[in-house]
Order: sequence, then C-alpha cells, then structure tokens
Amino acid sequence: MAATVPERRPLRVAMIHYSDFRLDSRIQRLANALAGRGDEVHAIGVGAADRIVVGSGAIVVHALSPDRRRGGARALMAGYTSFAAAAARRVAGLHLRHGLDLVEAHNMPDALVAAGLAPRAAGVPLVLNVHDTMPELYETRFGRRGARLARIEERACAAVADAVIVVTDEARRRLTSRHVGVGRTVVVMNSPDEAVFGPPRPPVRPPADGALTAIYHGGLPARFGVETLIRAMGRLGERVPRLRLRVLGSGDERDRLAALAREVAPERVTVAARPVPFEQIPGELAAAHIGVVPTERDAFTELLLPVKLLEYVQMGLPVACSRLPAIERYFDEDEIRFADPGSPDAFADALQELCEQPRAASERAMRATQRLADIRWETQRRRYLDTVDRLVAARAAPEGRPAARQAAAWTMRRSARATASA
Repeated sequence: MAATVPERRPLRVAMIHYSDFRLDSRIQRLANALAGRGDEVHAIGVGAADRIVVGSGAIVVHALSPDRRRGGARALMAGYTSFAAAAARRVAGLHLRHGLDLVEAHNMPDALVAAGLAPRAAGVPLVLNVHDTMPELYETRFGRRGARLARIEERACAAVADAVIVVTDEARRRLTSRHVGVGRTVVVMNSPDEAVFGPPRPPVRPPADGALTAIYHGGLPARFGVETLIRAMGRLGERVPRLRLRVLGSGDERDRLAALAREVAPERVTVAARPVPFEQIPGELAAAHIGVVPTERDAFTELLLPVKLLEYVQMGLPVACSRLPAIERYFDEDEIRFADPGSPDAFADALQELCEQPRAASERAMRATQRLADIRWETQRRRYLDTVDRLVAARAAPEGRPAARQAAAWTMRRSARATASA
C-alpha cells in the first residue's frame, strides 16, 4: 500500500517593506506565490490597508505610515527609523497573537531586518530580500562615505538573516565579493508573473503607417534616464512624426519631466499625472508598440536587470534599451536594440530604427521572448517557495532551534572573518 503524503500546513508569513503594496510588483509577485498555495501573508508597508483573497490563501496589507522616501540622507533616515519602529511593533504583535512561521524584510533599507528580530529570537526564520544593493546606490547619491556606512549596514543585517535573496547573479556575486551572505544567498529574479501578464505574447510589429506609441513605466529619478528619453523624442523632430511617448511613473521628478516634455516635444510626450497601479500596467503595455529602458550607467545601475525590460519582452514589445553589463548578460544585439546610456541622439536613432524597420523589430522581439523562457517566473517561483519551506522545516528540526541556530550563525560569521583576513 502506497504511503500517504502528509498535507502541507499553511504558513503565516510577514513581509516588511517600506513601499506601497499596490505599486511594488516584486512584493506582489512573492506574496501572490505564497497566498496562491494557501498561505497567509501579512504585507507591512505604506499606502492603504487591504485584504486580498488569492486562491485558498490571503494577503493582508498593513499600512503603517505615509511614504516618506524622498529627500536627503537625513530625511531618508528619519523615515526609515520611524517605519522600522512601527513595523517591529506590528510584527511582534502578529507573532504574539497568531504565531508567524517566517519573517521577510525587503530592502530598502537593509536595516528593516531589525523589525523581525523579536520573532527570530523565538526561532522564527528571518530573510533579507535585497531588491537593490544599498552600497552602490548610496555611493551614487551620497558619495563614498554613504557607501561605507551602507556596507557596514549590509554586512550586519545579512549576518542576522537565515537567508539572503537577491534579484540577479550579478548582485549575488557583488555580495559574495564583500563576504556578505556567503552560502546563504538565493537568486529569485523579477521575471513577469504569467498570472498577471498572461503567457508570452506574440511579437508586436510596429505598423508601417498610422500612430505609434512608445512606453516607459518605472521610476522617475535621474538614474533611470527619463530625461534622456524625453530629449530623444525632441531630437526625433519630424523624422518620425507619428511616434508618441507615454511615461508612467511616480516621484518628485514628475512635474519637472512634464515641463521638459512640453518644452522639447510638445504634444508628443505624455507624463502621467499620477502613479498607475501595477494591475493596470499589462493593459498599458498591450496598447503600446515599443518599450524603452533608458537607464543611466553608474555603479548601482550596472547591477540591474530592470523588471520593466522583462515585462516589455513578456508582452512582445520591441525594446530600445541602455547598454548595461547586467542586461547584456541576458540579452544581445539580436534581441534588444541597444543604445548608449545618457545619449539622447543614440536613443533617437534606436527609436527611429524600430519604427522604420518593423519586420526587424518584430524579429528581435521574438528572439527576446525565447530568451525569457530561460528565466520564466514559474522557475523563480518554485525557487522562492522552496527556500521558504526549507527555512521553516529547519526551524522544526533539532538543529533549527534557537540556541543551535545562533551557534551556527556565530560559526558562519567567524569562518567568513577568517576567510576575509586570509
């Protein structure tokens, strides 16, 4: 008689993130993966509270404070500190009332792991999910001193986590070079979720005549190159008069970019007046003909594989994209129309070529979609869920009990220090 497989117990997971759940596609993607199999996820962030039923599970959205991620270093630190304190109280309360199986802190900042220390002291696994490597980002914003402080924070926060999740192999290698998360780092990429975007769409061929729409959706800070893109539209002038650009995004730069668009490309560039909720993005992409990723190049962006790029590819859009190291690891010239970062002229040429050579643009999109199959979300989802289940199972084993886990963490840190000094 075949042995019966015990039914899996639904888990209760807390996700701490200083972002708005409605706008954060990575948080949504991971929360949906857990809830879709019957787990209960408590997403603790900013924005608006909600409860979302997903399959046999649920996502409870806790909104603790307004979003104050703008401003200089002092303003950022004040916002981080206030949110982390409120999140720590909420996580501790959830664990006392209901019992948590796992806590996952999503940077930025890395220090949000502190909000999960109370459950961890009781043996609950703690994960640090690194959306962005803070030392590289802080160097671009605050100089070398900011980067040094961020490296200290990164190392300390990763040391108390049972696992570190990153979004690319490039980020994993960079952390390993700093002896951060060695042996405990898992790559879960930001591949598009087919439950949201549908299966890969057939390649889009820009029409030979009639209106053409290019689209950018994502961050508006200077490092993402939206100003370069708007100026490229101005450079195009009458070369492609039927091309229009739609910019979707949020942040302090919106009004300045909208004014620039009115100055250099009047009536040809639209900057959305407010952020577009993530669930509306597939519809926006379906109405476009070309996707654009104009990211500038610096120490931070060199590690990025932008999620918007993968979403354009999933939706079959030909893409004009900055030539950056991490992107070139996954796509080549036959799949993406590359342009020099920061060059309006280069992006104008790329957009003109995609518009005037629709067959070649469509063939590029087809090959890019085939490459995306190697990193599809189903593979990333399984890796993420396997990591969660492995950590929760280890808690129940004798070696997973708090004293043993603390001793193991101390041994791992001592080994890492010995390696660094060798």
